[in-house]
Amino acid sequence: MSAAASPQTVAPLNFVPVTTPEQLAAVAALAHEIWYEYYVPLIGRPQVDYMVAKFQNAPAMQAQIEQGYEYFLVQRQDSAGKVSDIGYCAVQEQPGRVMFLSKFYLHHAARGSGTGRRCMEFIEGLARRRELSLLWLTVNKGNPAVQAYQRLGFRIAADLVMDIGGGFVMDDYRMEKALGVL
Repeated sequence: MSAAASPQTVAPLNFVPVTTPEQLAAVAALAHEIWYEYYVPLIGRPQVDYMVAKFQNAPAMQAQIEQGYEYFLVQRQDSAGKVSDIGYCAVQEQPGRVMFLSKFYLHHAARGSGTGRRCMEFIEGLARRRELSLLWLTVNKGNPAVQAYQRLGFRIAADLVMDIGGGFVMDDYRMEKALGVL
């Protein structure tokens, strides 16, 4: 490692399958922190309050796991060996050799360091090992992550406006990436 290299950019990442109540609680705590930090300026506190209460909590995540979603806790180890939870993702394999990336969220300290790219490499690798041919996700149209996904090879496939209840809608793009698996 060169003297100029940042430990944050080279620190190993672990993708831990979420299988225990303690792990689920850790993901829910991350969700709360990330959503209030990142999404309040984007969609407003009332919608964040609603979405965290309805979708980003341990019981909702457990219900998704029971419906076939796989959650992964993203952890990073620092140079002293301390492991920190820095994000989470959730995927669901769907008919037609497709994987839906339902959730992909990183703590603010992990953004802009290449961590997102490394997480996406993990997700794509998971889909490729399963011989899936398409990865798709939804992202708010005003989210700067749209451009990040485009840099990672995703394309905008559709405009989506979905009623999520509580008087709120999600105004998203459906983005897709062909994986080139035969």
